[in-house]
Amino acid sequence: MPFQLEEFTKAKITDVAVLSQKNREADANPGAALSFSMELSNHHLSYFDGSLKSFLYAKSAASSAGPKQKGLDGVEEITDMPNLTVIGGRIGRFHWDHDLMGYSLEIDQGLGGKNSNLSIGDVALSNFRIDPHEGGTVTVTFVAESQDVPEQVFGRLATLKNREIQMRLAPPVVDQTDLDD
Repeated sequence: MPFQLEEFTKAKITDVAVLSQKNREADANPGAALSFSMELSNHHLSYFDGSLKSFLYAKSAASSAGPKQKGLDGVEEITDMPNLTVIGGRIGRFHWDHDLMGYSLEIDQGLGGKNSNLSIGDVALSNFRIDPHEGGTVTVTFVAESQDVPEQVFGRLATLKNREIQMRLAPPVVDQTDLDD
């Protein structure tokens, strides 16, 4: 399963850059490269590789040796594997060489209604960096690029630089219809 954010997830837009091709038509929309940083539960590591979570994290000693340690009332447990392994503790932030194409990006403006959200299609994701932390969270940074961002959307994106937002990422839908001769 490819990387995705099914629910709106808190993220920070760390940079907004204009992408302009030399052969772009005068009335064509500009492109944009958006850099994101977000704190995610380590279960999101399975989107990159099925064994990455167990490579970087282990179950707590209390849960494997006996009865489960009681959590705090009203506080949702982040993960079943909160402790960094020796490798996880020493590797630090690392690059994950993975390029993904055809995504849909939606940024919630907090105004209510689907039409108030900023939507960008045909997004390419790249330049992933993963930083594992003790306790079961990972900081994931990446760049989302689109060559066709409507003017009104691009203007709003510029105002969101260095701000926390709520975003959703949907992978491309694969349609396996038969081709006619």
